[in-house]
Amino acid sequence: MAHKKEIIGDIPNGTKVFSKKLGKTDREAQLIIPTKVLKQFPIQNGYYERDFTACDAQDRQWEFILAIRQTGEHEKPFLRPPKWHEFVMAHGLSRDDADYGVVFYSDNNGPLQVRGLRKNQNSLFGQPLWEQV
Repeated sequence: MAHKKEIIGDIPNGTKVFSKKLGKTDREAQLIIPTKVLKQFPIQNGYYERDFTACDAQDRQWEFILAIRQTGEHEKPFLRPPKWHEFVMAHGLSRDDADYGVVFYSDNNGPLQVRGLRKNQNSLFGQPLWEQV
């Protein structure tokens, strides 16, 4: 079952980790991640973060930090701001002129991929279309 904020379905020749429409916090501070992602990218017991690399469409490598909060009973995963914010700015995802999103997926023949998305004004069969930016 898809996370309620998923915006992209299946990825041809790949496996989607997650996708989501970016809210204000996601665009201006840190990317809030669905908890289910920790099953694919676990954080070692006793630690609160882990590094991982994802490549964009231009094959630029982004060194993100996946973290969980250190207090409370729920883990609440997120991407730490420095590299995430750099990615948002580099892909023009912080503007207020449209709805923006992101998708992380595993390419079956290569490294983890990340794409910035913009919601198209058109739809297909009543579903919104998201295009890569």
